[in-house]
Amino acid sequence: MTKKSVMARVRARIPGVPRSSKELLASLAVLSSLRSQGWHRSLSSGAPVSAGGSPRPWLTYPAMEWLERVLTPSVRVFEYGAGSSTSWFTQTGRVAEITAVEHDPGWFAQLPQPPSGRILYIPCQGTWWEADEAAPYVRAIADGAPWDVIVVDGMGRTTCARAATNYLSPSGLLVLDDTDSAESVAAQAALTSQGLGRLDFWGFKPGIGSLRCTSVFSRDFNSWLVTADYAEAADSR
Repeated sequence: MTKKSVMARVRARIPGVPRSSKELLASLAVLSSLRSQGWHRSLSSGAPVSAGGSPRPWLTYPAMEWLERVLTPSVRVFEYGAGSSTSWFTQTGRVAEITAVEHDPGWFAQLPQPPSGRILYIPCQGTWWEADEAAPYVRAIADGAPWDVIVVDGMGRTTCARAATNYLSPSGLLVLDDTDSAESVAAQAALTSQGLGRLDFWGFKPGIGSLRCTSVFSRDFNSWLVTADYAEAADSR
C-alpha cells in the first residue's frame, strides 16, 4: 500500500482530518511529538507519566522542560499538594530534598514517601482556591523555610500563594499551576503585588488536549539563567 493510499484511508475514516497531505503530515508530527513526551500514555493511564512510564508533574510540558534545565541538586522544594510531581522532583538527584503536604487521606495513603524528603498528611477545609490562613496545612510551609522552590498546586491555592512569599528564598521560584483559569487571578495578583516577576509557560499537559498555563514567579530570575556549560550537562542526563 502506498503512502498516498494510506493517507486517503485516514482521511476517509477520521472526521475533520486535514484534507491536504501537508496538513496531515504536520498533524501526525505533532501527535508523534506528544507521544514521545508521554502524552498518550498519560491519557490512557489517567496519571502524568513519561513515555517510559516514569512519574511527571501535571504541569505544562514547557514548564517541565524549563524546570529540568534550571533545577540543581542543591535545591530545596516545598509542595502544596503531593503526587507524581513529588516523585519527579526527587528522581536521579534532581533536587536535594522535598517536603509536601497533602489534604486527602485516601490519596495520601497511596503515595510513596520520597527518598529525600517527606509527604505530610494535613487536613484542610475550604476550596481549591481559598482556605483559612491560620490552617495547619497553610502554615506547614514555615517548618524548614526558606525554600528555593515552592509549588502551589493543592488546596486553598490563593491563600497558600499569599503565605508562600514569606518563606521563599531571596531568589526562589514559586510555581503556580492552572493560571489559564479565571479562578487563579486572585492568586496571581497576590504574587505580583509582592514584587514577584513571572514567566508564563503555555502548552499541553500530560493527557490533556487543550492548551493550559503554568506560571513561575520570582524576585530574581537572573539567578536561574542557564549557562552554556550547564545546558550541555542537562542535555546529557
